[in-house]
Amino acid sequence: MGSNDTYPPALTGMRGSGYPGAYGAGHQLRDGTFWPHAPDAIDTHEDYDLVVVGAGISGLSSAYFYRQAHKAGVRILILDNHDDFGGHAKRTQFTYNGDTRISNAGTFWIEGRYTGVAKQLLSELGIDPGKYQRDNTRPTFYSSLDMGQGVFFDKETFGKDKLLPDPAPWTDFVALYEPTVPKDQEQRWKLFLSEAPLSEKAKRDLYRLYNDRRDYFPGLSVEEKIAKLKAMSYIDFVTQIAGCDPMVVTYLQDRVAGSACRLDLYDAYRASGFRHLPGLYGMGLPAYEDSEPYAHFPDGNATIARLLVRQLIPAALPGSTLEDSILATVDYAALDNLNAPIRIRLNSTAVHVKNVRSSHWKGEGFGDPTTDGDEVSVTYSRNGKLYKVSARHCILACWNYLIRYICPDLPAEQKEALSHNVKTPNLWVNVWLRNWRAFHKAKVNYINAPNSYYTSLILEPPIEVGGYRHSQSPEDPTVLTMLRVYAHPGQAASVQRRLGRLDMYNTSYETFEREARQQLDRTLGPYGFNSAKDILGLTINRWGHGYTYWDPTPNPDEVPYAVRGRQPFGRISIANTDAGGDDSSQIAMEQAYRAIHEVMLL
Repeated sequence: MGSNDTYPPALTGMRGSGYPGAYGAGHQLRDGTFWPHAPDAIDTHEDYDLVVVGAGISGLSSAYFYRQAHKAGVRILILDNHDDFGGHAKRTQFTYNGDTRISNAGTFWIEGRYTGVAKQLLSELGIDPGKYQRDNTRPTFYSSLDMGQGVFFDKETFGKDKLLPDPAPWTDFVALYEPTVPKDQEQRWKLFLSEAPLSEKAKRDLYRLYNDRRDYFPGLSVEEKIAKLKAMSYIDFVTQIAGCDPMVVTYLQDRVAGSACRLDLYDAYRASGFRHLPGLYGMGLPAYEDSEPYAHFPDGNATIARLLVRQLIPAALPGSTLEDSILATVDYAALDNLNAPIRIRLNSTAVHVKNVRSSHWKGEGFGDPTTDGDEVSVTYSRNGKLYKVSARHCILACWNYLIRYICPDLPAEQKEALSHNVKTPNLWVNVWLRNWRAFHKAKVNYINAPNSYYTSLILEPPIEVGGYRHSQSPEDPTVLTMLRVYAHPGQAASVQRRLGRLDMYNTSYETFEREARQQLDRTLGPYGFNSAKDILGLTINRWGHGYTYWDPTPNPDEVPYAVRGRQPFGRISIANTDAGGDDSSQIAMEQAYRAIHEVMLL
């Protein structure tokens, strides 16, 4: 059980955005079944300066920037369909024998050098990624215990179940568990080449791919090499250009699971952006920048959301610093206080947003009220009822695909552009463990499991901040994160994502749990793991619409879909990562800033 059966971060079972209360109304809007059975909307007579649809980082940032521009007295309502704020940046937490473990439910970390408004916002929230990286991350904690990366071969794919130390440098989540190249790499390769359940050719090819520094396109300029690499998949590069056995691809295919994609969706040049993905070392390509500061909080980027909520509604989160926020408990009752100027209303799905002319309209009586009105009417669904509020401005900080259904007055060409972003299904399973003795005995804290049900197993990151300490001893409770990647090779990226989402939503909690238990027993059973005794609970974070990956426009000279889709419409503007064409908290903040300054021109 969690530490509190009603406190959203402590709830186990099916979480993320993949529970009916979160997606029910949205799916009905998509399917055309919502309005025929909808009740009349109740006019709350609530009037705001700004209504924001979506309480993720972009929506919260929109409210922050708007309040910053207008100072005191501004009235803002933020609506969200979930029972928690943060969007994809949510936390999960679990308490056992008085020991609380915190983990991310989705968005993992701040990655890259933040610039401009995003860097300034982080500073105002008290976040310095470089200082945090130096002071709060313990990247050598596990290696000091002689633990590192492992690889699990399953018998269905490779002929036998086998867990081995992984000789390859880490590709995913590398910043948390350095050194990324094992200090005993040669010994690992020797053991791997002796015991890995692969053919002798596959083992030789894999060793060559990692250890040779071959230029496969000698005589070409860097620009010419990049053009050729962009024109082929990384898989074709490995099998056709480097001449490797197809089982090498099977071994490598899930090494980028943190991106929620398999390697078949990466061209060879894009794959070079992953540190230590093999075969491209000797090509003379632009160096990967690995000195960028990062920050991984115990709950991922949920800390950013919590700090934004503290700025907007101080009564909801006590304290004043990043450090004291980590273990602080959110007062959810304070989020929607009748007397507060800024309110967050959870479990509330926006279903209709429209530019209108109010009874105070002082303009001429001509023109289209859907584009030149003086306010926005927002209708939302909550507990089976519809409610209506009005606002001077509105920011749609939900995801793009839904916008055409909740704002049907948009021009047809804009709705068509919004429809092109098909987000990835993203599954994070938090397994709450009584201890991690078996991991310590097996000498692993991160496991790649190519072609298994869960492809990445990540033991609690070694982070210490405020009063929070990562699990210090193999005897202590901890959290293990297991990732599943949904892939349908041979299909277009957007088709793979839709099929993966269907698969995810059609899978029961019981199936996710059974697969997790069986896989852990098979992987770590020889080292004393027993799922019946060692697993305390699971939180299944289903994100049917997870990361933003835009398919390119058919003509590179066209205005990108993201730009066409985010155009302001009357007093309504759009802010989300989709509007920026990529997925990061920095983009969420930048798009919020743009959207707020668009509506403020009115």
